[in-house]
Amino acid sequence: MRLFLPTFIRLFLLLFLVAGICYLIGGTTLMWMSISIVLLGWISVQLFYLTRLIRWLNDQQSKLQGFGIWGHIFDKILSLRKASLKRKKKLSASLARFNHIIEAIPCGIIILTEGRIEWFNPLICQHLNLNYQNDLKGILQNLIRLPECQQFLQEKLDNQPLTLKLSIPDGQYFKRILSISRQPFTQQSELIITQDITQQEQLDDAQITFVANVSHELRTPLTVINGFVETLSDIPDLPLEQRQTFLGLMQKEGKRMLNLLTDLLTLSRLERGQSTAGDFQQFNLSYMVNQVIEATQNISKGQHQFIIEVEPDIYFYGLESELYSAFSNITFNAVRYTPAQGVITVQLSRSDTDHAIFSVTDTGIGIAPEHIPRLTERFYRIDNARSRQTGGTGLGLAITKYALAKYHSTLEIESIFGEGSCFKAVLPVIAKEK
Repeated sequence: MRLFLPTFIRLFLLLFLVAGICYLIGGTTLMWMSISIVLLGWISVQLFYLTRLIRWLNDQQSKLQGFGIWGHIFDKILSLRKASLKRKKKLSASLARFNHIIEAIPCGIIILTEGRIEWFNPLICQHLNLNYQNDLKGILQNLIRLPECQQFLQEKLDNQPLTLKLSIPDGQYFKRILSISRQPFTQQSELIITQDITQQEQLDDAQITFVANVSHELRTPLTVINGFVETLSDIPDLPLEQRQTFLGLMQKEGKRMLNLLTDLLTLSRLERGQSTAGDFQQFNLSYMVNQVIEATQNISKGQHQFIIEVEPDIYFYGLESELYSAFSNITFNAVRYTPAQGVITVQLSRSDTDHAIFSVTDTGIGIAPEHIPRLTERFYRIDNARSRQTGGTGLGLAITKYALAKYHSTLEIESIFGEGSCFKAVLPVIAKEK
């Protein structure tokens, strides 16, 4: 308003001055003609700047300049536009950040208004097999037709989360386990929150299976030992030869139980990662592998032919005891599952200046393809009877997997059923000690 007052005052003064001069020169007629000309000129200027403003509003990339009050108006408009663009840019950045946060949240989220999907994040599309483009504004109950989900969506909002098992098409069908909850959002809206608990459920199942397997593995030798103890107690005058047989079997089962407990403790320690880099030390990997081979040959008792190719003076930085356990589990398995007169090849060599390859190849019974992915699972056995016969605990390859993982290495397994197997690990090594 302060800008307009001086303008109108100047216009009034100008009209008064022109009218006075024209009245003195030509009388009333000339005075009104001059006033009309001045007003017409002033109106023409206003229309010109109004036209410029309208043109700029249609194309804000063009220049906007003016004189006098219009200069002030244009400067103010440009200043407000600049501030608006700055706020818009800041708002866009905040919105983009918010979207990134929403996408990073490990939960699927739907805003549901009167049963229709008002908004959802991309993760919910994976959880409930929805289509981001087609299902927006759709009715959720029509999109998910599972009876449990239908009933859950019709219940009160204070209900407990629903655990839902879905078969999701993804090339091949697989099971996904979801926890779905509902929360109030606004008066007419609610939030549907989903969380993928498949891995957690699988872990719980694995723990239950693990406890069951441990119980079974310990119960078997304990049953044998208790049975023989009762027999020896009930028959004090048992013949010496039979007594010695019973004691030998008890000793064998006790040793088997001790081996199982030892492996369980080793596996538990590896899974928890109790050892630290401070426990690592440099040692001669070639010498350690030769020790593993010697122990393996003692177990074989001359029943197998060994081909040994160990490159000397390969040094490693880590825990020698864990790596010894990992490698011996592989070589001992080769003995257990290779018939007499079979060939076992143990190799250690540098693949390049920074890595070494340890491999064990046998001409044993081989492994069917469907079993290979599960070989490193705890207590997984292809043939339970044969494993117990050969003294295996079912934990050896699981121990090997965790021991190698500490050095960012994996156990590679290749096998042809009936022909033999090859177990290989690639390890980072250090230069030869000087």
